[in-house]
Amino acid sequence: MGRIAVQLGDRSLGGCMHRRFAVVTASLAGAFAAIVALPLVSACQRRASDTSFLAADAQAAAANPTTTADTVKQVGPMPSLAPLVKQLRPVVVNINSRVKPRQGRVSQRVPQGHPRMRPPQQDEEDGNSDEEDSQDPMERFFRYFGQPMPNEQERRGLGSGFLIGDGLVLTNNHVVEVQDESRPGRYRPMDEIKVITDETAPGGAREFAAKVIGNDPKSDIALLKIEGKDVDKLKYAALGDSDSVEVGDYVLAIGEPFGLQATVTSGIISAKERTQFGGPYSDYLQTDASINPGNSGGPLFNLKGEVVGVNAAIISGANTIGFAIPVNVVKQILPQLRQTGRVVRGFLGVQPQAITADMVDNLGLKSTRGALIADVVKDSPAEHGGIKPGDVVVGLNGKPVNDNSQLTRDVGVIPPGNTVKLEVIREGKPRTVEVKLAERPDEREQTGRTPSRSSGEKEQGDLLGLSVQDVTPQLARRSQLDASTKGAVVVDVAPESPAADAGLEPGDVVVEVNRRPVNSAADYRNAVKSVKKGDTALVRVKHGQATQYIPVRVK
Repeated sequence: MGRIAVQLGDRSLGGCMHRRFAVVTASLAGAFAAIVALPLVSACQRRASDTSFLAADAQAAAANPTTTADTVKQVGPMPSLAPLVKQLRPVVVNINSRVKPRQGRVSQRVPQGHPRMRPPQQDEEDGNSDEEDSQDPMERFFRYFGQPMPNEQERRGLGSGFLIGDGLVLTNNHVVEVQDESRPGRYRPMDEIKVITDETAPGGAREFAAKVIGNDPKSDIALLKIEGKDVDKLKYAALGDSDSVEVGDYVLAIGEPFGLQATVTSGIISAKERTQFGGPYSDYLQTDASINPGNSGGPLFNLKGEVVGVNAAIISGANTIGFAIPVNVVKQILPQLRQTGRVVRGFLGVQPQAITADMVDNLGLKSTRGALIADVVKDSPAEHGGIKPGDVVVGLNGKPVNDNSQLTRDVGVIPPGNTVKLEVIREGKPRTVEVKLAERPDEREQTGRTPSRSSGEKEQGDLLGLSVQDVTPQLARRSQLDASTKGAVVVDVAPESPAADAGLEPGDVVVEVNRRPVNSAADYRNAVKSVKKGDTALVRVKHGQATQYIPVRVK
């Protein structure tokens, strides 16, 4: 194998091949361009010891002295993002917030911000981070974007935002709120919030006092209002359509990371519908555009200059993995924030869960698309409308429902009092159910548990590997169940049994097997008799206040 020769203009890099380069430019939405060098390679038959081709290359270069710079000039100037950035910078603002020191307390702790996106805490004595000691794994996982600037007398925060019209500014809720020390677990707006416009904005860099006129902690969005001279002359951002965004689309992030004003970074949409990192009402856009502490609340633009997301979170230690709240989520709640200052979400009263491949046949489905109703809240809109456990919701008001997370999000943005049409599959047959939504009470929000394996040591009690008994008042108290709960309580799970593999554990209460109600241990044993090796039993269990279906595959 001979060596490879590459010639760039009048320079030759050692080797045995002579290459010519063609420069190809492509324009993306009039703003982005990629320059790709395409080598035209010819085979080389010379031996490695033969260096006579070097002299020939030198003669050819002398006869045609075209440099790389000359080649680029012939193609024309490289397209730039500068024109687009100039249009967008005036709509982006910096947000400075301050918490006044409480009487009798001097603290150096930084604002804690959003409950799931808080900054690492700083020790008051030596400044050492206790992030690793946090009891909340989400706190260790996420890094807060509102760059803190602690001092001995007060706490300050720094973030980004963007103007949307009528003196209104959108940002993250965690940029402008702080933990209320007088009420543990509660948050309140920062004592003082200032919005600073970009130097390219009409009137230049100006400082405005701002107040929070609406916020929604669950989606991490806050709406600010600024007032002052010539506010009506400021430029405002256009809100795009995040549903039309595709993985691979180019995006720009503009904000103030680490206090560096008007920092612009670019990248692509790396993924969509990231639901595991935020609350139940937002499916994040993932981007590799570099975003850092201080970018929080800033806009994520497409190449049309439209906002498609609100930068909200990053994975700590990974500066190319960032997350933005889709702008369509913001547009859905914006009217309520403007009118009432808060978001009131529709309440259906169900406990949905994801559908796995093991459940498809048992539920009479063709795919895992949809939301399986594991439980229905007593006296809820769903119960009054006729929704039953075991129903699979596949549509809402004519829009497909792909999973349980989407059902929660879509119901949550519909105001209470509205009647919704649910497309439901029950025992393999489609039907439509109408339900009038109520207001969502926070105390009724429930989430399914994550199953964990049992370490029982007794022998297998049945084909599934469960030993059960009737629910007694004592067992109900021990398992935090309602006194009226009926079913078969699991007292042991055989190791390496189908039930153990599926995640059932002592304390679970079996209330249904393959859609057969289980009100007692005897009911359970009769229901299990129909299960054979090779089957997948669909077991409905209660664990505390949560209910879910668990597929148990019998090997």
